[in-house]
Amino acid sequence: MTEPTTADAFLQAQELAKRALALLIKSHIPPTPPHYAVSYAYFQGLPAEVHEIIQEYIHKGEALTEALLRTLYERYLLPDGYERIRSVRSDLERLLKTLLKTLKTADAGNQSFQQALQANIEALARAEDSISLQEIAQSLLAAAQQAQAEQRKLAEELDSAREELKKAQTEIEHHRRAAQTDPLTGLYNRRGLEQVLQELWPTTPTLSMLVADIDHFKKINDTYGHQVGDVVIRQVAETLRRTIRGEDYAARYGGEEFVLLLPDTGLPGAAQVAENIRARVAKLRLVRKSDHLAIDAFTISVGVAARRSGEGPEDLFKRADEAVYASKRNGRNRVTVLE
Repeated sequence: MTEPTTADAFLQAQELAKRALALLIKSHIPPTPPHYAVSYAYFQGLPAEVHEIIQEYIHKGEALTEALLRTLYERYLLPDGYERIRSVRSDLERLLKTLLKTLKTADAGNQSFQQALQANIEALARAEDSISLQEIAQSLLAAAQQAQAEQRKLAEELDSAREELKKAQTEIEHHRRAAQTDPLTGLYNRRGLEQVLQELWPTTPTLSMLVADIDHFKKINDTYGHQVGDVVIRQVAETLRRTIRGEDYAARYGGEEFVLLLPDTGLPGAAQVAENIRARVAKLRLVRKSDHLAIDAFTISVGVAARRSGEGPEDLFKRADEAVYASKRNGRNRVTVLE
């Protein structure tokens, strides 16, 4: 088989780009880089999961949404480049911090030098020495005045540079948070949860974990469509957010699964939080906006485990995950606590 030429590859890529952009315009989705990347991946057929999911939407006649494309981007496209992005971001953060410190040090040093120079000039001017010393003093004074003018200009430039650096640092922080946030719910994503666990583990010996899973979620999607499924996920996420304390953490771990971390909370307290969440979700009632159809009530199953001495984060998650599967096996819509 003849290998495609560079020209052929370019034409093929150009055609894919046109089709990707046309799909976004047809779906009334802004062609941001993440949206465009998902659309392009769909027509390219790589990764296969992206192609299959979007193809299913199109086959069913369901509209593509920004939330869907953001979720696909994070789940299937972002991980490939995340490590490189994180490495570049870390290098840039270190560079900016070092440069900012250097600028501050240089600024302070110049001011100190000016003050010392001015003091010496004044001392020379007062000294009862030869006329030549007086002339030198006057010359130094004039030079100092010129240096002060230049210093003021430099200070203004340094202030401007600091502002630009602060903006860059703010932008870096924004992207860092975005990389750790689930776009559909606003909760932490899996990556964000893992980062929180790494930070909590060395200093939080009392820690409980809840794993919650929406019952029969595939049936919800099949019956009402993925858009209603997204609404159900958001409503569960909002229930979690309203139930936990400010110092607790909630994450959408993937699909219809959620994980909560409760620092300084033992097993009895965590079990009560889990039961509160389960009961509140069971009371939720939704109505589809398009046709005012009442959605059947839905429930969650929850597993609870508390940190044991000598175990790692993976061990705690494994036990909480086993507990939620026990809830599923025993009828769903229940809380299982694993001692």
